[in-house]
Amino acid sequence: MQLLIHGDDLTSSRNFYFEEKNKLGDVILLNGDGLTLDVLFQNAENKSLFGNEQTILIENFFTKNKSIAIETKKIVEYINSNKDLAIIFWESTELSKASLALLKNATVKTYSFPQILFSFLDNVKPNNSETLIKLFHELRQNMEPELIFFMLIRQFRIMLGIDGLDKIDEVKRMAPWQAGKMQRQAKLFSEEKLKSNYEKLFEIDLGSKTGKIPYSIERSIDFFLAGL
Repeated sequence: MQLLIHGDDLTSSRNFYFEEKNKLGDVILLNGDGLTLDVLFQNAENKSLFGNEQTILIENFFTKNKSIAIETKKIVEYINSNKDLAIIFWESTELSKASLALLKNATVKTYSFPQILFSFLDNVKPNNSETLIKLFHELRQNMEPELIFFMLIRQFRIMLGIDGLDKIDEVKRMAPWQAGKMQRQAKLFSEEKLKSNYEKLFEIDLGSKTGKIPYSIERSIDFFLAGL
């Protein structure tokens, strides 16, 4: 069995990955960052030599290594030439079609957010409350409010950090076109307004966790969006 799990819905993909891992019991876990063919080969061959049925699990191999790198090509070629090699890849982001095409024998499980989520986040701007609240309630039909709230916090965190000298990880991983779009969105707010909105989200988060707000997280999001 060769399986590749990826997608921007990190919670769902991670849950599925752990479900598969727990089914297998004893596994060989390898870090994909800087993985070499020698390390993979030794683990695969030792497993075969001693008749061990362990499955090899590799996390963030394609995310952390360039597909054009010589070592990456060697590893992919080795895996493709060993159809019976039991291996599961888990990636913390959604891979490109080119990356997915590298593995010839793998079953691919993709966990993506609904497209309306990105429309909702793109519409986060001043004086757009009516549209945002409408999109939020449409989105609620497919996503839990806690996850929507997390993505809303993340959106403001990125807008605050997009032009900073010490860039946060989410910004570092962005493609140039994504960073450009986020910069344009951030400029719709003053820096003071960005900070105050981020603080409001932090207060909602803290209040919901400590029970200090008298209403649900869904209602809190409604109030927040109405005040943008």
